[in-house]
Amino acid sequence: MKQCSTFEDLQALGTEKIHERTHISRDKVELVLTKSYGEIGRVQFMGFISILEREYGIDLNTIREEYATYYQDHIVETSSNSSVILQSSSNSKPKWIMVGIALIVMLMIAGYIAQGKMSNEPDEAVMKLTVPPIAVHDVTIDTNVTDMNETNTTVSMVNNEKNTTKPSASHSIVSGNGLIIRPAYKVWYGMIDMATGQRIQNITADPIVIDTTKNWLIFMGHGRLEIESSSGKTELKDKETVRFVYENGSLKPITKDEFIERNGGKNW
Repeated sequence: MKQCSTFEDLQALGTEKIHERTHISRDKVELVLTKSYGEIGRVQFMGFISILEREYGIDLNTIREEYATYYQDHIVETSSNSSVILQSSSNSKPKWIMVGIALIVMLMIAGYIAQGKMSNEPDEAVMKLTVPPIAVHDVTIDTNVTDMNETNTTVSMVNNEKNTTKPSASHSIVSGNGLIIRPAYKVWYGMIDMATGQRIQNITADPIVIDTTKNWLIFMGHGRLEIESSSGKTELKDKETVRFVYENGSLKPITKDEFIERNGGKNW
């Protein structure tokens, strides 16, 4: 079992594996790994951090302190904004009531003048102000079009699956100019420039465009990917972490040991 000693190790481990081990929902794991402090409550966040520490034997006090600082800075700002909004609403409500009353009085006076009557009783036409009915149009959904689209989508998915060949660790997946990795859902990924050692890491569900002028070591948090190049597309369906090397214009999967060997003895 993979050992974790830092928060970055948890990010590299990926959402799916942490969910399977801790049973924390995937969306909450994603919020913790991406440090989305503004989207998760304090009690929940601290609870999830405690679970991660217990399950992986790791000290995450630094993350706790980051959250506490963020919470302290933003709770004051939120309270101040809420106070201003409530005060504005409270002050504006009586003004609208007065404007409404004034409009009603003006309508009644206009009715009296139009009818040429200045009696003590309001005119019946003024009393019976009506609002024209709102026309409601029926909305019909063309089920045939929907079924046709679903059928076409299904056929396309089946054809793609039939044409997809899962690559082995010793063969190139794609080659040629232009390389894009499209994750099926959010994934942590890391890339190492083999010439300079520069590291890039991020969490995204967007297509990842690879600079094919350089050679790369690539680490993906899961292997549910579509890889596209000028030579075609290849679909992978691996739930586990996957590693690749891109060099000499081709991309091929490599084992963990080979990745570590190429990375100077480091897992990441």
